[in-house]
Amino acid sequence: MGIALVTGANRGIGLELCRQLGEQGWEVIAACRESNSQLDNLGVQVEAGLDVTSDEDVQDLARRLGGKRIDLLINNAGIL
Repeated sequence: MGIALVTGANRGIGLELCRQLGEQGWEVIAACRESNSQLDNLGVQVEAGLDVTSDEDVQDLARRLGGKRIDLLINNAGIL
């Protein structure tokens, strides 16, 4: 498949999307503020510490990904 980046990945819809994408053969990068055991047990790459409202956090994530090409982006993180 390819590489999928899912924000808001630690619960609810984001967690389920990570699970299903992983089952379909995607390499999943799960981005969230805080990880949890459910997410950790999926066997996906977890990138915790992401606040999507913070330009600094977004730039830090881009650096950590090291230029990986993202084939699918699901911006699931909510802003309240």
